[in-house]
Amino acid sequence: LFMFRRFPHIAAASLAALALALSACSGSTPTDQQPASQSSKASETTQNSTNPTEREPDPALDSKILTGEVAGVTLKKADTLPDLDNALQDANAQIEPAGCLKTGITQIGAGATAHTQTGSELLLLSSDAAAPGKYKEFVQKCPSLSGTVSGNPTKRTVEMQQAPSVEGATDVVATKISSESTVEDSSESTNIYQIIGSVNGTTVVAQSTTFTDQAPSPETTTELFKAQVGKLKG
Repeated sequence: LFMFRRFPHIAAASLAALALALSACSGSTPTDQQPASQSSKASETTQNSTNPTEREPDPALDSKILTGEVAGVTLKKADTLPDLDNALQDANAQIEPAGCLKTGITQIGAGATAHTQTGSELLLLSSDAAAPGKYKEFVQKCPSLSGTVSGNPTKRTVEMQQAPSVEGATDVVATKISSESTVEDSSESTNIYQIIGSVNGTTVVAQSTTFTDQAPSPETTTELFKAQVGKLKG
């Protein structure tokens, strides 16, 4: 379920690439170690949000998503998925520069997510093998965004990172995304490390997110990406 109403900065932060990580808040129980504020966020999301772009998993991809203990986290399969490329279309977003609402990450058909003490980890699978290239073009075109989401001021920056070399994966792109937003007179921040690449026609997205000033772990993201690539390679 999307955090567009209470925490619209999250949608702006990754331009919906983060939506699945938060959508699973209602499908899995946060750990006992999770901070109360984060648990509250998940609860408010479940109660207050709507999902106009939600879609059902693709059985062909759903059977390939990685779950269980991976890279020190416990991944749980998501029952429903958002349309990542169009999520902001329904979030009352006014973003500059123009033409930066679509990430190019389309045809998401499976996902899994895990809660952490500071945020979340997620894996996505897409049947669009061209998604990494389209996402790279999006990043090059839209390295910095500003505007409002649901009436709340927000700004976001994305930086290309050195992509890891992973056997079997092609067109690998790594990015670091930072966002700040003012929600109900309170400053909110989100930090994301994301890796996307293709494996035999299937696109893999691995993402680590923190809702604090603490930077997400590139090592964890890379481990998740490599593990998912390994599962697809068989």
